[in-house]
Amino acid sequence: MTQPRYDATLNQYVYGDSPDSDVAQLIDGAITHVEGVHALTKATPGAYTLAAPTAAEEGMRLSIVSRTAQAHVLTVTGGLGGNAADDVLTFAKVGDGIDLLADNLKWVPSGAPYGVVIS
Repeated sequence: MTQPRYDATLNQYVYGDSPDSDVAQLIDGAITHVEGVHALTKATPGAYTLAAPTAAEEGMRLSIVSRTAQAHVLTVTGGLGGNAADDVLTFAKVGDGIDLLADNLKWVPSGAPYGVVIS
């Protein structure tokens, strides 16, 4: 894998040059709606948010994976599939991950999460 570079448009570090490249989430904050892999790489526990997708983002796919053994917490606005009880995702080990699909203005898992605790 190539070294990350800072993308001022996204206000974060990214890998590669295509929109489907890895996006390194090095700091707490919002995960941008950019199709591809979003790598949670913070060296300490991270606190992330993911806003609901827009109508224009219908069909967008995000893969979110932990690359550090930290208790990263992702809060999904409105919850997965619109279920407010399923709005907190916790990644604890390297490789914990989930694939999400933008469907009907909600993020829905497009497969079984690996190691991610949903609450």
